[in-house]
Amino acid sequence: MIRQATGDDLKDVGVILGAAFQNDPVSTFLFPDPLRRAAVQPAFFQAFSALALESDGAIYLTEDGMATTVWFASTEADEAEDDDTFMARFDMLADDETERFATLAGWMAENHPTRGDHRHLQFIGVHPDLQRAGVGGTLLRHNLAIVDEMGMPAYLEASSALSPPLYQRHGFEHIGTPFGADPGPKMYPMWREPRR
Repeated sequence: MIRQATGDDLKDVGVILGAAFQNDPVSTFLFPDPLRRAAVQPAFFQAFSALALESDGAIYLTEDGMATTVWFASTEADEAEDDDTFMARFDMLADDETERFATLAGWMAENHPTRGDHRHLQFIGVHPDLQRAGVGGTLLRHNLAIVDEMGMPAYLEASSALSPPLYQRHGFEHIGTPFGADPGPKMYPMWREPRR
């Protein structure tokens, strides 16, 4: 069972995403020390997820609390928060982490497509105990059916070279060029047109 999350679920969403992304290449770039990563990521993802709910996005949770997705509404008329206001949401970060996150956020903004209104899948996370068991695919299929009903394209940045095949099975295609630290992890921008 899958349900739409509310503000009351944000702490749980942060915990799920923190565990799911513990060994993710981009998370490793942001938080090089694994103990620090485990300690700070739940609050970091909770803050990011709160922003989604505040900006007409959506969060979905499996009823067992083991998987979640975080979607942002992205429109041509979007007025992004100024950098200082955005970064102030992440006061749990140390100075060096703030610097790396600001760099990453800049790369994402520079590479975000300008193809009209769409939905941005910011995060999909499955607890490590259930990864590679089809849970993420089921959750993604459910979410994309909703996006299709809206007649909206979908966009995401895969955070690992291993992730794009999953998204390709659900209709996403590579767009643009992978971006990120050099040397370091790359993000792979992908786009999906709505299915009728």
